[in-house]
Amino acid sequence: MIRVLLADDHLLLRQGTKALLATADDIEIVAESGEGGEVIEFIQRLKPDIILLDIRLQGMSGIEVARAIRGLMLDTKILILSGYHYEQYVRTLFAVGVHGYMLKDASGPELIASIRAVCRGETVLSAEISAHLVAKNHRFGLAANEELSDREREVLTQVAYGASNKEIAAVLNISIRTIETHVSNVMVKLRARSRTDAVNLAIQLGIIVLEYPSFNTGYKGTSNG
Repeated sequence: MIRVLLADDHLLLRQGTKALLATADDIEIVAESGEGGEVIEFIQRLKPDIILLDIRLQGMSGIEVARAIRGLMLDTKILILSGYHYEQYVRTLFAVGVHGYMLKDASGPELIASIRAVCRGETVLSAEISAHLVAKNHRFGLAANEELSDREREVLTQVAYGASNKEIAAVLNISIRTIETHVSNVMVKLRARSRTDAVNLAIQLGIIVLEYPSFNTGYKGTSNG
C-alpha cells in the first residue's frame, strides 16, 4: 500500500481528493490536515510514503513545509498538488527537493498515476507546465545557464532582491569592484540591456530561484492554492 498524507487548506477539496483516491486499491490515506505545523507533526509521527501537498496552508506555506520535510531527512516523497501555475513556484519547489508538481485540474486517473510514479522514484510534472517550460527554454536557449558561475548566480540573486553593489559586497565579503565585474560579466553573458533585464531573463531561464516569487512574472494561472 502507498501511504499518503493529504495537506490542503480547503476541507472540501481534501474530501474530494480522499474520495478519488479511495477508488485506488493500492493507496491508503493515513492522515489529512490544512495546517502547516500539524502536517509536519503527522509527517514525523506517521512517516507516510508520500505527502500530497498544497502550496496554501494555514500557518505555513507549502514551500516552508516542503523545506522542513527535507530538513528532517525523512524518506517521505513530496508531490505538490496546487492550483497555482506560477513558474517560480515550480522552480522553487523543485530546488527544495519535491518529487512532482501537478495542477488541481488534473483528472483522477492522472493524479493516481502520478502518485504511483512518485512512489516508484520517478519525477512528475503537469503536462501544461512542462509544455510551457520547454517552449520558454527553446525560445531563450539554455547556454546561459551553463555559462554563469556560482558566484555570478549569487551576485545576480542579490541583485534580484534589490541589493546595491555595496550591500552585495558586504553580504558576500568581497570588494565592490569585484561585484561590478560580476554584474558586468552577467549582463554580457545574458546579453541583457540592464540589471533588471538580466534578472528577468535569469528568472525565466531558472538560472536563479527566488525565495518569494513575484506574482507579476512567470507562468500564471488560477488563484485557488
